[in-house]
Amino acid sequence: MLKSFLLYLIFRSFLLVMYFVPLRLNVMLGRLIGRIYYLIDRRRRRIIKVNISVVFGRELNSKKRKILAWQSCEYLAMHILDFLKLHRIVNPDNYHKFIEIRGLSNLMKSIERGKGTIGVMGHFGNLFLVRYLCYLDIPPRAVVIRELDNPYLERFIGSLFKAHDATMVRPDGAIKRVQHLLLQNVIAVTLADQKAGGSPRGGRHGIVVDFFGIPSQTHVTAPLLARRTGASIIPVFVIREGPGRYRIEINEPLKLTRTADEAGDLRKNTRKLNEIFEDYIRRYPHQWFWLHRRWKDIPGLEDLYDTNNPLELIENFRRGVGRR
Repeated sequence: MLKSFLLYLIFRSFLLVMYFVPLRLNVMLGRLIGRIYYLIDRRRRRIIKVNISVVFGRELNSKKRKILAWQSCEYLAMHILDFLKLHRIVNPDNYHKFIEIRGLSNLMKSIERGKGTIGVMGHFGNLFLVRYLCYLDIPPRAVVIRELDNPYLERFIGSLFKAHDATMVRPDGAIKRVQHLLLQNVIAVTLADQKAGGSPRGGRHGIVVDFFGIPSQTHVTAPLLARRTGASIIPVFVIREGPGRYRIEINEPLKLTRTADEAGDLRKNTRKLNEIFEDYIRRYPHQWFWLHRRWKDIPGLEDLYDTNNPLELIENFRRGVGRR
């Protein structure tokens, strides 16, 4: 508990310091911190390189894959620093100076339907800045987020959601809770780009669909809730444009397949979401969270994050899938 409190004090002190740091300095600090992190954390560096090999293969040579790897760490650090800085200075009167919102009409049309909206996001860009949508005249929000291990940071994060009229929903049992909220036309936000785990009974839903050409355990929460409630699914991305400048892109509602074959529909609709993630990751590769073992425990790729030649393993796997 003492360790958690000390970490919290360090975080709050850093938060105070960031108020006085110019936004342009965040770029230099972010590059420095990101580069240092990339150099010292060998395990995460391996994960990043493997994931880049899965997505781009030989489209990028080894040098370009390495550059993308360390630049992604730089962007991650800049996102964190910007988040801390903007937390201290953004308010309802000036948010438009830092945040551009595109596709707002897509969200408003969904709200007008009155059946709820599922905002699907990924670990992409400065995703936490989506909270500034609270300054718009829109219904209450709910966010599916796991409880933090540090109780002091958990209370701090909880206070942010409360201040923005947002309800925190835990992953365990989230389906039933969010379903109830959607029927009240709430906007529910969930993350869907990382590897899903658990079982439907545990509240963590996942099915196997392709992600960058590899069958992968993928979150099915959004398609399942949309089928049960009639809610719209709207992909949302927060893209960094420059120091302290971000763009929130609110995509058109997903065109859902709905037939008597529920299992087949869920696979098709989940794959549609993956295709949108694939498109954004390819367009803005520096802004995705490459640190997660997205392709963990896939039959035939069990050694993916341990091998010294992941590219060869991936290519052999894809050739084998093609033959089948």
